[in-house]
Order: sequence, then C-alpha cells, then structure tokens
Amino acid sequence: MATTHPQPTLCDATRAMLRAAHVAWLHPKGGVGRVWIGRKGVDAEGDEIFEGETVDPAAVTLSPAFANADYSSLNTFWGRRRSGECLKSVGSTILDFDYNKAGLRFDGWAPEAVRDVLVEAMAEAGVPLPSIWVATGRNLQATYGCDGVKAAAWARVEAIYDALHGPDLATNGLPKAKRKRDDAVLDAFEARMLPVWRLFRDAGLDRVCRDGARVVRLVGSVNAKSGVMARLLGLSSFGDAVRYDFHALADAILPLSRAEILERRRVRAEAKAAAPANDNPAPAKPRRHAGPTGRWTGILRDLHAWRDGMGAPPVGMRELWIFLTANATAHVRGGCREDWAAELAPLAGLSEREAFRALGTLDRRQRRHEAGETDEHKGVEQSPLYNYSAATIVDLLDVQVEQAEAFGLRALFPGGGKALTPAERQRASRDARNPDRVTRSGQVEDRITDGGIARLWKLAGLSLDRCAQIVGRSRSGVAKAIAEAEAAPREPGVIPLDEMFSTGPVFAGSPEAEALVSTGFETTTPSTTIVDASDGFSAVHDTSRYIVVSASRELPVTLPEPEPVRVTRVTPFHAVVETASAVWTWTQTEDVWGRGRFDTWFLEAGTPTPADAAMAEAARRELAGSVVAAPRRARRAPIASKARHGVRGRLGASRPLPVTAADRQREVDLYREASGG
Repeated sequence: MATTHPQPTLCDATRAMLRAAHVAWLHPKGGVGRVWIGRKGVDAEGDEIFEGETVDPAAVTLSPAFANADYSSLNTFWGRRRSGECLKSVGSTILDFDYNKAGLRFDGWAPEAVRDVLVEAMAEAGVPLPSIWVATGRNLQATYGCDGVKAAAWARVEAIYDALHGPDLATNGLPKAKRKRDDAVLDAFEARMLPVWRLFRDAGLDRVCRDGARVVRLVGSVNAKSGVMARLLGLSSFGDAVRYDFHALADAILPLSRAEILERRRVRAEAKAAAPANDNPAPAKPRRHAGPTGRWTGILRDLHAWRDGMGAPPVGMRELWIFLTANATAHVRGGCREDWAAELAPLAGLSEREAFRALGTLDRRQRRHEAGETDEHKGVEQSPLYNYSAATIVDLLDVQVEQAEAFGLRALFPGGGKALTPAERQRASRDARNPDRVTRSGQVEDRITDGGIARLWKLAGLSLDRCAQIVGRSRSGVAKAIAEAEAAPREPGVIPLDEMFSTGPVFAGSPEAEALVSTGFETTTPSTTIVDASDGFSAVHDTSRYIVVSASRELPVTLPEPEPVRVTRVTPFHAVVETASAVWTWTQTEDVWGRGRFDTWFLEAGTPTPADAAMAEAARRELAGSVVAAPRRARRAPIASKARHGVRGRLGASRPLPVTAADRQREVDLYREASGG
C-alpha cells in the first residue's frame, strides 16, 4: 500500500487554472448545450445544497460562479436548469469509488494504490481504461472522456453503466438474479467481468452515480471535509488524456457491438416473417394498471416495510427513499409535492424543505399525468411518472436477500418478486372488491373488546344472559368473547380487575394498588368497599372483596349498586333512557321524501360510564327495532333439538327491556295546565 505524500500548497491563480482546464476538457469546443458550474453550500437550516448557474462553455471563466466553483456537470443542458429533463448532450461517463469507508477492503489506502489495483483488473478483463483518474481529496473518480452525442443516445449510456457496474452481487460474489434465457455470449461476458465487478464492489463503487445531471469535483478545488486539494493522477496535464469515440467505447465495453445487435434484430425479423401465420392468435394481455391490485401497490407497501425494518433510511439514501416512495404513491393515489413531503419527511428523518427539494421533477411529471399526457417507451405509451422496475428499485436501495426475508418483502425481493401464497392472493382480491369489509382480525378485536366489557359485568354479578344483552351478542357468542378476552395478551405492568378481586385485599402503596389505579377503570363490583388501611378491616366469607388504598382519596366510600336501564316511552317514536350516570332522549322521524326513518339520539345530562353507555346503546337498538324490522339475528329461533333437551337457544336481539309505567296523575295535571283548567 502506497503512502500519501504531502502536496505543495498552490496559489489561487494556479488552482483556478486547473479548474478551468478540467472544465474545458469535459466540454471541448464544438459541443452543444450549456454547462453547470458551482459549489456545495449550506442553507439557513444547515442543509447542504448545490449553488451555481448554467452558462455557455466559452463563458465559464467569466461567470461569477466560477470564482468559488468546485463542481462541474458531466453533460450539457439546453436550458438554465441542471436536470435530466433538460439534457442536451452526453459528454462523459464516470466511475465514482468511495473506498475510504469503514469495513471496505481499501479503507485508508492512498489513491494511487487503489488506482493501480483497479487498472490491473480492468486491463486483464479487456475493459477500456478511463481517460483520467482524479483523487478528490477523500476518494477516487475515473472519467471516460467522449465526443458529445445527443441526449437521444442516453439508453446506450445506461447500457454502458450497466455493463461497468454489473449486477447486484450476493455475499458469495455471484449475481443475485439469474438470466431467464441461456446465452453463450452473455455467459462469456459475465465470466470475464465478474472479477472486475467484485473488485468495484470492494472499492465502494457508487452505483447511483449514473444520472444525466451528475456533477464531478474539479481538479484544483479543495475538499472541505478533508482540506485536501483534488488532483490529477498519472498525467501531467489534461492534454495527455485519451478521448474516445462514444460508439467505439460502447462497442468495446458492451457484450454485443452495435453491428452484432443489428444482425440479431435482422435474424429475428426474418424468422418472424418466415413463420406461418397464426389464424387464431391468443388475445393480448391487458397492461397492469396502477390501481388497488397493481404492482405499484405492492412496491409502495414494500418501500414502507423496508423503511420500518431498517428503522430509518440510511444516510445517503434518505432523499432516494423519499423520491421512490413518492413516485409509488403518485402511481397508486396521486397527490402533490407538498403532500408527499409532509407525509414522508418525518419517516426519513429529513425536514419538509429537504423532501420538497427532492421532488421537483416528480411534481412536474405528476402534473403532466393529471393533464392526460403520455410518454412512449419502446413503442408503448405509458404514464409520464417514473416507471422503475422492481429490480431497479432493489438495486438502488441495495436490498439484500436476508433483509427482504426479515422484512417480509414481496415485490422488492432480490432476484425477482416473491409470489403470493393462494391465501394472500385471495385476501388481496377480497380487499380490492370490498375495501370496507370487516376482516377476520377485526372481528377478533371486536370480540375481545366485547368480552372485556362482559367479563367486568359478569364479575359485577350480572347473569350471562344480561351480559349478552348489554354487548349485543348471543349467549354462546358472549361466552366465546369472554374466553378470548381472558386469553388475550396483557399489557406489561397491568393486573386485570378479576385477578385483583380474586386475591383478597390490596394494600395502599403495593404494586397491586398502583396497577389497579393504572387500569383507568372505575370499580363497579357490587358490595365492594374501599377503606383506608389505618381504619383496619375484618375479613368476611362472602363474594365481596376489600381494596385498601391511600387515605388521601377521601375514603371510605361505598360504590353504588349498578341499576338497570329505565326506559320511559312517551310515544311510540319518543322515549327517555335513564341509567345510573346519564340520561338520553330517543326520537324517530320519517324522511319527508319517504326514504326511510331516522333515529335521533341525544345525551341530555350526566357523564356516562362505559358500562352505562353500552346498556343505553342496547336500549336504543331495542327502541329502534320495535318500529323498524328486527335484525336478522332476532329472527333466529332456538334449535328444536336443544330445546327438547333443556338447552337454551340463542338470545334474541329484540328482547324487551323493563319499561317504566306511565304516571297517569301527572298526565292529567299536565293536560289541565295546558287546557287552562
């Protein structure tokens, strides 16, 4: 491993000359488009941003932004914005190696030593060597200088990046995904490039550094993080660097040259033309839409599942995760830039301003999508939104197989989406047909809730039939609900009330007393007395229990006996419902358009306890059922076989409640008062 020698301190004029020479080499005379130059700054909130402007290549040194410029764009643009949508021409391609990271093979090495290892492996594999190598002050970047080609050739640029970066490799150094078809040419290319791909991975190759708006650090600029100036390796000047013809470079890097690709297309076209006509072709499969059952729904779910499993997106991937998740959200349910930033910024650990800044291009594409515009890709019209494949998203986020299995990923599974089981596919189909349906897990939660209420009333001394009437379930249904509530997992540190009542007295200051207070329930057990420990008590051998707490709670106090619901029915369509803690009024009116009858349920006075509210709700259902047709459960009759053996059938939902008789004398007095005597 080579050692880094201290570099001489250069004056500002010399460093400016080096920066100007680097920009001139990246964008030689005769090119088209505008060049971006600028630096990395900090905004008012302390976030890093790129500051600069897009200028003509001939006016770079005359621009005010050049005085402090540390970066330049690889490509040129037709407008004043540095974005992929404004790409004018492609001038260079780059390999960015972040090798100075903890845990990597070359961490701490000198840039010359890392370059030598990479050059030796690339030469052995027959890969063209980069034109220049630049030590950025902390890491290493290699640039292929090319003559400019139009932005329409960007697909071929992406193919070059794919060939140099290679597929996503597993821990054993082999590609995670296998090709669907055998190809001798591709097999030979993979065998030749596999050692290079492994070495690139060990050297920290940035696989995301491949977009059209990418910028590079200029030679002569000072790295603010290390205080070291970026310098050219192995060459005395940029005039010694090799400049490639773009298509010749592509033919040398890609597994198939341009001529071989055209020949393969010609052979396929001839074979297709010579094939006999099919008089009964199979109907074309419809394109999958981005709806409730589309692939973007699964991708969106997996993006959130990956984030939850990771705890938060790693530093360096937070903006990327926000962009991919917002794009999936736009496919599924639309939205706008502000909504996406407000929703996703807290999940990624960024400010809304940072998230808002990362979603500019997506917001413009969303507006085009809402206007009905489409783009054509390989002869197929599609939405202007980004249509990344699942494999691309897996590659961008570097999802590992172990992570996908641990986080339960389906659509974003390395090597291809993981197929749904028949049960999961059936459940997804049911959810798509009826999104408001009550799921089986929701039914279990409802039973546990009703079972908890019924268990407390059963402890209060009510019969099972009365508990069933309160929660609106049958006798067997409420028994099942109580059993599920008793078997449900308990919150740590909380002791159920039934265990409190079954273990005898609970003394002030004990863990049991604190747990009782933390439950938040009001004790309504009949004949339960709360006394102070200083008063003393004597045990009695009956169903009552003693709960001893602090004297600061104004004790002793005897809790009242629970009272039944009192229903005073003034008319068939108006009644008053009274419980021990509150009073309600019920009124039923008919719609003027004849569309049905409607209930009005109003709390007149008091603060109802949960138990009283449940009993009052049962009374309201009884009142409504006496006018409207009874629900389906009320029409069930007891099973004959059970009736013969003395077994009770199901409890009807319209079982009458005790109704208070009308006060005739009071009605007479009211009539006399209203009629004037």
